[in-house]
Formats: sequence, structure tokens, C-alpha cells
Amino acid sequence: MNTKKIWIISLIFGLMVAGLVYITTFAKDNGSTPASGTVNQNQPDTKPDVKTAEELEKENQAEKDKALAREFVNPIVDISKGKRAISIKIINPEQGVSGYITPNSIVDVIAYETMKDDATKKEYRSAVIVLENVKVLTSGKSSDTKETALLYETVTLEVTPEEGVVLSLASRDKDAFYLMLRNTEDTETGKAGLKQTREVIKEEGAEE
Repeated sequence: MNTKKIWIISLIFGLMVAGLVYITTFAKDNGSTPASGTVNQNQPDTKPDVKTAEELEKENQAEKDKALAREFVNPIVDISKGKRAISIKIINPEQGVSGYITPNSIVDVIAYETMKDDATKKEYRSAVIVLENVKVLTSGKSSDTKETALLYETVTLEVTPEEGVVLSLASRDKDAFYLMLRNTEDTETGKAGLKQTREVIKEEGAEE
């Protein structure tokens, strides 16, 4: 009888120990799962960076700006606030003061034209001062070397918006421009609009 009781007690004790071991093991497994998840959250993200549309647009614009950026061989003077830059064509060296025009030169602009009187068949040539006391920003083209710039065919002037309109119209209506170089300390104005007209006298036998 005592042996049977001992056996029963041992069986019950063994079941209790087995249950305790099972519960302990199960609890450890469940506890380790969130811990590993926490570690994974702290690990660095190895996924490749995905750029936003705005970032891509900025990169594309930067590439475009870089492609358009140029280094001017023939530099231009900075344009004053409120002013504009406009270029006029100079047909021959004499019209551009024989190549003596340089950045920061001060000039007066003369426009000339040739007219013909259909009634008398006479030809007249006029010259008028279009602008006075105008600063030269540069002569020649942006790509001109120092030597080539001395043989300039264009001159870029600093003008007000109103002067730019006058000059652009004159470039269409007149035959060409002459420049008169001024002393930089001479700022007197008041001659704009001064005009001279004369008949063109052709030599006998000259072609019409």
C-alpha cells in the first residue's frame, strides 16, 4: 500500500514538473519573438534610397544649368540697376571709332539713312543723333578673343528701356549707325534729335 502511494505521488510530481518545464519553455519562446523584432527595428535600413519627384527635378535642373553655363571669352560690364543691354551692328571700323571703343567707353549714337524724292529724282542723306552719353558694355561677340574683339562688328550699349525702344526702331528704319566717342567726364546732353540732311551729289556718269 505504501509502495502504491509512493508511485502515485511520484507520478503526480513528475506530471507537475513536466508541466512546469513546458510552461517555462513556451513562455521563453514567446518572449524571444518581440525581442528579436526590436533588434530588427534598430538595424540599419538596407533598402536603396528612393528619390522624390522634387529631388529628381532639382537634379535635372542642375544638370541643365551646368550644360548652359558658359565662360565668356570676351567679358561684358555689369549692367546697372534699372538699365538694359542692347547690341547694334557696326558695318565698318570707321563707324565704331576705328576700334577704339572698349568696355566703359561713353558714346553718342548717330543713325543715318538715305532717302529718294520720287518727284525730283534727287537722293538725300540724313544723320541724326539718336542717343547721348551712353555707356558701352562691350564690343564684339561673347566668343571673341582679345584680338578678334579689336575687329568688332557689334557694340553692346547700356540703355534705359525707353532708349532701347528708340534704338531698336532706329535699327529697322535707318541704314546704319555711327558712334562718337566722348570724354568720360563730359556728361552734357541736349543734342539728341539734332539732324542734318543733304543732297547726295553723284558724279556725272555714275551708276544710278
